[in-house]
Amino acid sequence: MDDLLNIMELLRSPQGCPWDREQTHQSIRNNLLEEAYEAAEAIDTNDARLLREELGDVLLQVVLHSRLEEEKGGFRFSDVVDGIARKLVLRHPHVFGDCTVQNSEEVLSNWEAIKKQEKGRNTDTQVLQGVSKALPSLMRAQKISKKAAKAEGKPQVLSEAVDSLLEDAKELALSADSGQTEEQRKKLGRLLFSVAEVSGILKIEAEQALSEACDRFILQFEEREKQSAGVEPLIEK
Repeated sequence: MDDLLNIMELLRSPQGCPWDREQTHQSIRNNLLEEAYEAAEAIDTNDARLLREELGDVLLQVVLHSRLEEEKGGFRFSDVVDGIARKLVLRHPHVFGDCTVQNSEEVLSNWEAIKKQEKGRNTDTQVLQGVSKALPSLMRAQKISKKAAKAEGKPQVLSEAVDSLLEDAKELALSADSGQTEEQRKKLGRLLFSVAEVSGILKIEAEQALSEACDRFILQFEEREKQSAGVEPLIEK
């Protein structure tokens, strides 16, 4: 770890790399997202060698952002490590304290309660607002839907959610010829939110399901293209 920190310090120095010296939090924001997605792809493909490499790239982003802050007199990498270590201890009172839990559900419930207290969120609306807007929209919708149902204390019923989804699809179809683009945008958004809600009830990650659907579509498209290329034109006799 010290080697990596020293390398980053050198890269950011006047004797280092011009590209590294030019970077800001904003300029490399998308790099962090890209590296995280590439690590996720390594997990999806069960490629341990690639995962090791991609986790290194994610760690590089953490080190670079930390270095940028340290140069401004802000936090250091050690502060990042200290912060997450303290958070893990605080949010696992059943391991580091005298709290007892029976199962994973109680662990997650305690985690959310402690997090809510940490963040100073006094209302359930604030909890929903705390779901990051930078998340992919389907993922964000799924988290918001789940948290809202929990806050309201009512179970999410699959049949009711599917009925709502079908009604939203019907409303979108009816508005197709209205020419009211903004209204159609709202109805489409509502439909996608309903899809995310159904995904949550089924305990299926909507983002992953859609990604897999994209892969299947490409394979089917390729098959149709091959079939089309293999069809000889009809010749009239």
